[in-house]
Amino acid sequence: MGKFEVCRLENDVFTSNTYVLLERGSQGVWLVDIGDFGKVKKLLTPSNDVKGCFITHSHFDHIYGLNELVKKFPNCVIYVSKHGKEGLFSAKLNFSFYHDTPFVFKGGNVKILDDGCSVKLREDLLLDAVATPGHDKGCLCYRVGNYFFTGDSYIPGVETVTKLRGGNKEDNERSLMKLKALFSPDTLVCPGHGSVIRVKDISTKGKL
Repeated sequence: MGKFEVCRLENDVFTSNTYVLLERGSQGVWLVDIGDFGKVKKLLTPSNDVKGCFITHSHFDHIYGLNELVKKFPNCVIYVSKHGKEGLFSAKLNFSFYHDTPFVFKGGNVKILDDGCSVKLREDLLLDAVATPGHDKGCLCYRVGNYFFTGDSYIPGVETVTKLRGGNKEDNERSLMKLKALFSPDTLVCPGHGSVIRVKDISTKGKL
């Protein structure tokens, strides 16, 4: 990714991951999912500006830091799928209703991404969105250079959960095949839970 550095932060809720994309010499910062915003702030300098946050899916353990994020960075764009957007504004759809602290997004700077959409992070670097329904019908994965942020659509060595509302086993199987075709041996898989791992280092059990 050139001058970019990808930092993985493990959140307190369900040990989900937040990824912080930093560029040396630039104030711009991008996020993939957002849980514990306090952990993100520790990585940032006073001059940093979070330009956007890409949501893999709107289950609450991947979005509960959004309100703190947009309070601090009101111009931050929240990128999400059409179905994912619905979950941002519904505690029942994002499942936080069934836990201690119901969450509803209070911001409004939301942009819908569909399969095949691209976002320019800088002049020579694009982020590509890949629709991967199965865990949830609104799941998106994001590819940036050799990095592939897969959310809960693919966690190496872990069977994808498809029994929650919005999940579908057949959709998941198709999505896994789609990801397999897009991966290379040097692809760095950045899942929604667990460590970053290169495709060629994934054990046979965890392969697609």
